[in-house]
Amino acid sequence: MKMNKKLATKLALSSILAISLSACHSPKMGQNDGREYTMTIKNGLAKEKFAPILIVSDADDSRIWVGKYVSPEAHTQFTTGNPQPLARTLGGDQDVPGKLLPGGEVTFTFKTRAKTARITAMVHPDFTPDNYVTAKIDLEKGGMTQVKRYDIGDDEKRKTVEFVSDAGTVSIR
Repeated sequence: MKMNKKLATKLALSSILAISLSACHSPKMGQNDGREYTMTIKNGLAKEKFAPILIVSDADDSRIWVGKYVSPEAHTQFTTGNPQPLARTLGGDQDVPGKLLPGGEVTFTFKTRAKTARITAMVHPDFTPDNYVTAKIDLEKGGMTQVKRYDIGDDEKRKTVEFVSDAGTVSIR
């Protein structure tokens, strides 16, 4: 059976669109296989928001921190809120869109075969510039992990990472 050229083109484009849409749409974060985790991230800061949160399985921390400072990709996330360059460098899984308000929390599912995960997010610079939050999560242990806040020192011209305070929690179920 012979198809006319116009119909063949429409079918090919429809197939490409269907494949593209199925690849882009995923209600869950992370990999497509492995164990599923339900995580709740709570912002414990009194007045500051977290910018989009990046979560990565088995993050290579040497691609986030270089010596006493941060990598260029981490610097982008921690000063602009854009997690994409760091996600690409780490082989990142996904970012949680939007901002997490003070005292707020976000719950999502995350699927991975990894034993650890790392979250990072910019502290929105409404009050303090160049701060970020992070936590390394032991997925096998579960439970609650403290989220820590750090300052990268750009505005002070020291360009070294310093611990500021606890900033919230990550719970795993």
